[in-house]
Amino acid sequence: MGRLTDHDFEVVCRDLFGEILGVPLELFPRGRDRGIDLRHTAPDGTTTVVQCKHWPRASQAALIKRLAKDEVAKVAALKPARYLVATTVGLTVDGKDKIRDDFAPYVRTTGDLYGLEEIVAELRGRPELVQRHFRLWLSSTAVLQTVLHQDKYLRSSWLRKGLPDMMRTFVPHEGFDRAKRILDEQHVCVIAGLPGVGKTTVALMLAAWRMGHGHEVHEISHDVDEIAALWREGTPQLFLYDDFLGQTTLDSQLNKNEDARLLNVIREIQEAPDKALVMTTRDYILEHALLKHERLGSPDVTEATSVVHLTDLSLGVRGQILYNHVHASGLTADRKRPFAEPAIWQPIVRHRNFSPRLIKDTLRVASRGDQDVAAALLKNLDDPRRIWERIVDNDLTDEAVHLLEVLFTFRTTSLESLRESWSLYREEMGLVADARAFRRAVQVLDGTMVAVDAHGVSFHNPSIADYLRFHLDAGRARMPALLGALVQPVQIHSLTDAAGMPDGTGILAQLKAAMKRTEAAVLETTDYVEWSLDTEDESIALNLQWILEVAEVLDSRSLAAHVVAEANAGLCRGEHVEHLVSLVNAMEYSPVIAPEERERFSRDVAEEVRQALREQAWAGDWLQAIELHRTLEQIPGSTVDQALLDEVVHCALGGVRTLARMRECDFDDAFTEPIDKLLAFLDERVDSSEDSEDVGKVESILHTLMAVEDHVRFTPRRETAAPAPYTDEARDKAVLNELMRTLAEE
Repeated sequence: MGRLTDHDFEVVCRDLFGEILGVPLELFPRGRDRGIDLRHTAPDGTTTVVQCKHWPRASQAALIKRLAKDEVAKVAALKPARYLVATTVGLTVDGKDKIRDDFAPYVRTTGDLYGLEEIVAELRGRPELVQRHFRLWLSSTAVLQTVLHQDKYLRSSWLRKGLPDMMRTFVPHEGFDRAKRILDEQHVCVIAGLPGVGKTTVALMLAAWRMGHGHEVHEISHDVDEIAALWREGTPQLFLYDDFLGQTTLDSQLNKNEDARLLNVIREIQEAPDKALVMTTRDYILEHALLKHERLGSPDVTEATSVVHLTDLSLGVRGQILYNHVHASGLTADRKRPFAEPAIWQPIVRHRNFSPRLIKDTLRVASRGDQDVAAALLKNLDDPRRIWERIVDNDLTDEAVHLLEVLFTFRTTSLESLRESWSLYREEMGLVADARAFRRAVQVLDGTMVAVDAHGVSFHNPSIADYLRFHLDAGRARMPALLGALVQPVQIHSLTDAAGMPDGTGILAQLKAAMKRTEAAVLETTDYVEWSLDTEDESIALNLQWILEVAEVLDSRSLAAHVVAEANAGLCRGEHVEHLVSLVNAMEYSPVIAPEERERFSRDVAEEVRQALREQAWAGDWLQAIELHRTLEQIPGSTVDQALLDEVVHCALGGVRTLARMRECDFDDAFTEPIDKLLAFLDERVDSSEDSEDVGKVESILHTLMAVEDHVRFTPRRETAAPAPYTDEARDKAVLNELMRTLAEE
């Protein structure tokens, strides 16, 4: 019952006593309730009142005193036919007799006084009622045992390791309630918020809730295509995709056209009654991705987005979070005891930088030492980087620090790749780099700053990667040696991405100071590019575009010259048109490319596109022809001669005639966007024609498809403003004082 808020308890009591009494009960809002929390009015006008008192851990004596002071006069004025009391305080026989006497004649019998034990007993006989109330469900020890020991429902070692502790320390809040409502309504929920606010925790609790109702829970690690591989018809499943857009705005947020594939999966899950999808991301990364990936602006995503705000963590929620983590920590009783004092816990829960993740990490680290834990918490809240800085500076061997520096360039990788790069890094510095030293470094870090599992090695949580970026920016790593230890393209991508961030000026300066090595590492990425038929795969043109972006960040004329040389060395032959045009546009605005070089490459690409356009028009592929025509218009200085335009228009009209002859049942929502493009193209270029009747038929088909889909291209983001903070701090403070005081008794 301790997880319930006052309002939760009243809602539970409304349902519970509605069943016990066999009558519907009204629930009154907070405020001056005149002694009424729940009421039933009979046809003859007589009333039954249930008074709810949610005082977890309060004493019976305190409850009796408060009832006599606050409620007796109100009840006498109401004169109900029957008055019941429901409380989370345990009641003895003597205690019940005293309350009955105080409220006579309205309390008919002590059987109308329900203490904690009586309420729990009633709920045990009503499992369906418990299932309807998440906080009540989560409070059940039986639920914890059921969920945490059903491996068949938990298909992830990471979740299996992390979920038990989170379930024991989680405190439901308004942000969770919003996310749960969205998931219940849409089967999909995107949880956004600031780092450390509890997005992943909310996601895991949603997974626990669904798992407790028979869903298998699967972690998605790298790409939305994993869902298709895991999908089993007829089996309730929840898919959890944590940090699905990466951990920085410069990460490669979505793989190969993943925005389109993600949208398709979302729509499929929204239509499947036994499937659910929960994704998390930092809110500013989501905003950045919405600019980069237009498809993410679809209502299917925006309407499923719920932001966890700091204001969701009221004083009461923060206090319970602190209590739960201290209570569950490995601290000795003597080190927990100080948290019973308001002078200790209040500055922590009121701190402007309060973060559930930081509370958890500080306590986890502090339990291994003998420092003043409360003081450490406040210092870490003042400077969130401090917790990791202290460990790196004072507690780690140089072998372990070097492993962290290398892991920053990977973010996540296999043990084999990590060891290879770490060994090269150490050898560059003339240090021992044998297998024993590597194992020692991993053992020191595993469980504290890194996580090692079947997927490989990664940082324990995103805040450690954030700290490592600061660590490198401050010049604490050996950048030339690190550049000489790169074994995969992702590593130089990570370093140059970090250099381009507003707080990456130190990393940028170090990369420039080791320019020869930096440029060599950048150019070596070309060796990993393989040609593919799939336009969504990496290509030489896209790799050159990235090299150009790095050249601009580093102000490297050498890298810019490489891009120009490769672009003029027959790049257009065999390369994907979309990628060539993307490179043209990047060169057009680049300060490191000479104007004459931009113009020459632009002319070459435009001619390549014209040739492809001519081929598609002759082949009758109206959609490809229209797409290529639009692509050609995007190339600076390009033109389309009238003869070629006439061929494209002829091809498009042929498409109209083909569509007009199709049966209505042959169309589905996959036709909507292509038909829209076709009609828009013709509308701009054909005033009237003998095909007007066919055009009218196709327009009618499009309107039907759009009506069926309720095809709205973009909608505003939901919950753009944070909800107002919960303000009943006096009540929260009183409850927390009672709660924290129990830490002195452990």
